[in-house]
Amino acid sequence: MFSLILELLVMISLAIVVYLMAAAVPRLEDKESEDKSSGTSLPLDKLDNFLLKLKDKFLRRVKVLVMKTDNLISEQLKSKKH
Repeated sequence: MFSLILELLVMISLAIVVYLMAAAVPRLEDKESEDKSSGTSLPLDKLDNFLLKLKDKFLRRVKVLVMKTDNLISEQLKSKKH
């Protein structure tokens, strides 16, 4: 069971690293002269915007959680002090 958790943790970490590297590489602009069929291309711009919004929301929520945890710890330390 422990090895399963470790394997899942490694796979999730690898997926995060791949996503961060893919986000860091600038997207190449498609030339208008190339063949473009309207139904076969993926909406990568929409996907990028969605992932960016999702990442921003997640980071904001984590920030709030960290701040709440910090306040809780500070209050407990103050109560132990008195």
